[in-house]
Amino acid sequence: MAAVIDATIGGASANSYVTLADADAYFETTPDSTTWDDKTDDQKNRALITATRWIDALSFYGKRCSETQALKWPRKEYKVDGIELACTLIPVGIETATYELARALANDTDSITGSTGTTGIYDQVELGELKVKYNKTSQTSGVINNVFDVYPWLQSYLGPYCMGGAANYAVRLFRG
Repeated sequence: MAAVIDATIGGASANSYVTLADADAYFETTPDSTTWDDKTDDQKNRALITATRWIDALSFYGKRCSETQALKWPRKEYKVDGIELACTLIPVGIETATYELARALANDTDSITGSTGTTGIYDQVELGELKVKYNKTSQTSGVINNVFDVYPWLQSYLGPYCMGGAANYAVRLFRG
């Protein structure tokens, strides 16, 4: 069955922050659109829906505009660059993150599988005479905590809106 996008802002059954037409128009303005253009509409729709799900797994400042909206955006009661979030639109940073993450996912469907394999698991660590040997069978293999672990460049689009992310993610602090 073909994937169908519902990008109704604040909609109770919305499953994407952007439409396929919006995504196609966005990629017409990028230096290399071939990595998007070579996908079928169904592949693009699935990538946009999946990108929205991963973005929605993050924690954001502000409050949802409606208790019935399916997605975390739109939001209210938060300012970015002095501009109050509005319940009538999705911020450009959220849309751009959706486009770019969708393209990345469409080109590497296995990139976010919940595990990065055994990368980063050590048998033994040494510091001078101190040696620690690990039991590899009891270690979790490279768990992906969130989308920033795989695509850290998303922080440039989502950073102003996010409460937090991966361990190395910069969090905006407000002082009284």
